Amino acid sequence: MSAGSPSSGKAPAPPGGPDALVDSLPDALVVFADDGQVSVANEGAARLWGAPRAELIGLAIDELLAPGELERLRTLERQRNEGWDLPQTFRMRLLRRPDRSEVHADVCFSHVADRMLLSLRDATASRNAGELMARLADLSAQSGGMLSLDALLDEASPIFAALGWVVTFTEVQGSSATVRRVVGGPASNPVKDYGLTLLGRTVPLDRYPVVQAVVSSGRPLFMDNLPALQTGPVKSAVALSRSMELARGLNRTAWLPVPHEGGLHVLAVAGSCLTADDHVAIRLFAAQMATALRLEKLRAELVRRERLAAVGQMAAVLAHEVRNPLAVVFNTIGVMQRYAERPEERSLLGILSEEADRLQRLVSELLDFARPAGGTPQPVALPDLVREALQAAVQDPGCVGREYCLEVVLPEGLPWGWADPHELRRALVNVMVNAFQNVSPGGTVRVSASRAEERLRVRVFDDGPSIPAETAARVFEPFFTTRASGTGLGLAVVKQVMEGLGGRVDLEQDGQGVCFSLLIPLAPAVAHRAG
Repeated sequence: MSAGSPSSGKAPAPPGGPDALVDSLPDALVVFADDGQVSVANEGAARLWGAPRAELIGLAIDELLAPGELERLRTLERQRNEGWDLPQTFRMRLLRRPDRSEVHADVCFSHVADRMLLSLRDATASRNAGELMARLADLSAQSGGMLSLDALLDEASPIFAALGWVVTFTEVQGSSATVRRVVGGPASNPVKDYGLTLLGRTVPLDRYPVVQAVVSSGRPLFMDNLPALQTGPVKSAVALSRSMELARGLNRTAWLPVPHEGGLHVLAVAGSCLTADDHVAIRLFAAQMATALRLEKLRAELVRRERLAAVGQMAAVLAHEVRNPLAVVFNTIGVMQRYAERPEERSLLGILSEEADRLQRLVSELLDFARPAGGTPQPVALPDLVREALQAAVQDPGCVGREYCLEVVLPEGLPWGWADPHELRRALVNVMVNAFQNVSPGGTVRVSASRAEERLRVRVFDDGPSIPAETAARVFEPFFTTRASGTGLGLAVVKQVMEGLGGRVDLEQDGQGVCFSLLIPLAPAVAHRAG
């Protein structure tokens, strides 16, 4: 302190005096005199009760609390004076002014001389989150957790609409595109109306940086000012900016990944009153959505298996019924060929023989499809089995005479696989025949085997034309084919066999050809050593 300056030994008063001090507190503060009227209130209290500070001064305590709360406060005060160990804070209901609507606050009270001091923090947001979680939990309990995704969204939409929130559900396709599937929210909401214009449209993923961030990280995000953080095409989207302006600040958003087998969706919720507490409740809803997606997939798989079982039974009966008449046809053709003298007779009998052979192959494939998959698993030497399958595939009538370059990569030291050798050979032959028939003239078919963590992988690649997306989604369906002479059972049998063996088959395409990848379990002793 400079010379000549008086010193009282006290700290200087804060700028603005006592009012500035209490206004700097983060929570609401009210002090009641011994007559039960407000003597001090800060700006936080004015915001909490929705009234100017001057209007709060002089009000009685029961004018600020909801019915029944004053009695509870006095009971708590008496218990504390009697030495009860009470929590530091408790939840109370307040009456806002002038509409007397209820708000909830976490309250801490104490006494200074003959005055009672209340410190309050707005808990309405966390109450909303709690109610939201309870309603979503009730929704799950009432449905037994068996709602489909569409039904879950239909049931939850009124809950979110009542809160004034806009909900969107976006499917992520591959690594570069999105499709808006669902948009919900309050009636006549500009942001919801804008989202509805995007329903069903495919939009590049990089148009939505926030969605892109959720997809790449796999983690949820909570953002309290979406427009300020947007850049590039989204920020320049006049329609979106105008919609948010009309919605009066509907810019607090929660973004959550909803993963499911084979894909990802992103749930986005936007609302002006959205809080971090609400984010927790929304994560519960996202988990319910993920469960609904898994249930839908399981239901679809169950229906598929039941349908395949029925088709398999029908195929077995049909094949057996056709086999005996077909044997008669072959015998008759053989006899007639011995007596045919004119060239046109021999030509007609040749055509008849080819068609009978084709029918014989169909019968064989029907029986293969109807045969129970799995067999008797045992250790198998994969390289030897691949070579045997190749020898059979190149001799298939549909592959003989085709020109291609065959590359085989079978490294030494591969561990033993675990499969029925006849079943696995059947699947390998079907995939290889498919490659030989698809390869471009003079192109390359590459067969390779490798270890893939706790499995073995056989990849059969051909550089023929890629399979269109709409066809690729159906290649493993029975009786689906794009070839005039095909039966549509080859790849269906492969899928059935691989699933029966505890493995799987995948279609892989990168624009440079077609590749089928077969994953085969390791023999138990090998798998045990790997673990």
